[in-house]
Amino acid sequence: MASNITVVDSLSDALRQNRYYMKRCFSGFVGMGRRLMKPHQIMEEIDKAIEDKRERARVLEGLLGQVFSSTQEAAINPPYVALAVRQSPGFWEFFKVNANGLEMDLITAKDYLKLKEIVYDENWAMDKNALEIDFGACDFSTPRLTLSSSIGNGVDFMSKLITSRISGDLERAKPLLEYLLTLDHHGENLMINENINTVSKLQAGLIVADVYVSALPKNTPYQNFEQK
Repeated sequence: MASNITVVDSLSDALRQNRYYMKRCFSGFVGMGRRLMKPHQIMEEIDKAIEDKRERARVLEGLLGQVFSSTQEAAINPPYVALAVRQSPGFWEFFKVNANGLEMDLITAKDYLKLKEIVYDENWAMDKNALEIDFGACDFSTPRLTLSSSIGNGVDFMSKLITSRISGDLERAKPLLEYLLTLDHHGENLMINENINTVSKLQAGLIVADVYVSALPKNTPYQNFEQK
């Protein structure tokens, strides 16, 4: 998509140009009151509002169709319809449309989540003392997934990323060593003991462990080699 302001202006124009059908469409969205709508429900409502297939194809060509087909969820809080749009992996945009006049605004993720919370508990959503935690990425230098085929493979992606960062220079693996040493349960080390206190010792220990475990049958109980 182009810049956010340009997208909002273009979408607003598209809504006005197809006002009759869009009024029917958004009236259907808000007709059942507060609720969350998933992609198939959104498309079903559009099919009801625009019964003629040719007209539907005409209306949905271009930016309108692109937005509706990329909408992952809609939070309905009459007369407002908030759309969560994901055009590509990891890139979200949020729009709020007034079903009465079809006015459209770009909103933040925080605004969208508040509208979503109102669907279930308005008092809690509007409580100024409610706890709010931002789980956004802290390290913006971390590469982002860009392929649709990568969705669901985040663990594999991070494993390769971490491996590439700590390979070669042993000092790069020092944070990993320090992290493994901190893992304990009621004072008992979970991953490695305090004798493995350098990266070179960790590397050597992993090699020995890999050779030993690889020689065991796959169904060997952990208790049989726990002390090794």
